[in-house]
Amino acid sequence: MTRSWAVGLDMGGTNIRCAAVSAAGDMLLMQRGPSYASRAAAAVATNIGDQLESLLDAARRRGLGSPKAIGVAVPGPLNVYSGTVMAAPHVAAWRGFPLRRVLEARIGRTVIVENDANAWALGEFWRGAARNRRDVVLLTLGTGVGGGLIVDGKLVHGRSGMAGELGHIAVNPDGPPCDCGSHGCLESYASASGLRGLIVARLNLAAGAALPDNMIDADGNFSVRSMSRLARGGDPLAREMFAIAGHYLGIAIASLLNTFNPELVVIGGGVAGALPYMRKAMNAQVKAGAFAAIAAQAKIVRAALGPKSGVVGAAYAALHPPSKN
Repeated sequence: MTRSWAVGLDMGGTNIRCAAVSAAGDMLLMQRGPSYASRAAAAVATNIGDQLESLLDAARRRGLGSPKAIGVAVPGPLNVYSGTVMAAPHVAAWRGFPLRRVLEARIGRTVIVENDANAWALGEFWRGAARNRRDVVLLTLGTGVGGGLIVDGKLVHGRSGMAGELGHIAVNPDGPPCDCGSHGCLESYASASGLRGLIVARLNLAAGAALPDNMIDADGNFSVRSMSRLARGGDPLAREMFAIAGHYLGIAIASLLNTFNPELVVIGGGVAGALPYMRKAMNAQVKAGAFAAIAAQAKIVRAALGPKSGVVGAAYAALHPPSKN
């Protein structure tokens, strides 16, 4: 007897996770592969199709049968109703790319395409820290800042499916330029790229200059984990940078609390590991900017599922496709 299940695929800038997820949200099978995000638009989509077919073949060999639905989570603003990617920061070739249509022609089945941050939010809502909650703000602090809004148990998509770009809340109009074209976005402070920019500015380094050795990983890239170790040891520069990030994160959270009155704010992503060093400044701004009665009712917690959130959420999106009213 086969189980009812869905495919969830989560595409990152480097890797793809693709999983068979039961209708109850349990992971049945997981595969990983490269994303090849720098390739031509059609080639990136072909790679996604290859990995979907590989997962489907593996599921059949395991006796799982065919999936009930297929969900694909990708970066960048997209029209969730048509499955067209408007712009993707990690896939430069995707500009108005009809990903859903291309994948459906390849797979021969309906495919739901969702924003990766929304999928992460859905994963935490379904099986993670926001399970059994109805009104939740979810923020993922990674290379950039994404998020999702759950209102009355439903993900807010907006008119064209591009709601929830929480990383581009302006927290300082006089702040540094953001890749989106604005200035002083939350992403410019509370993401890995934002923290790197803060360090470059603080040390008055030239663009592209190397960072201090104790803030990079073995490959020479900026490392939030290394910076957290420094902060744990009392390093003043690391502590200062995390305090600035926490300050602006708190401003954004206060605005979100006042706007949506959630019962929970969930924070995930690689930068969330540094929350202990951001929390004091964050809490100060939440207290200063949010209505006391609203803030008192909302808890701010860490995400629970880690890297599984995206594939679980993509499967949930497929099982509960968005409907445009």
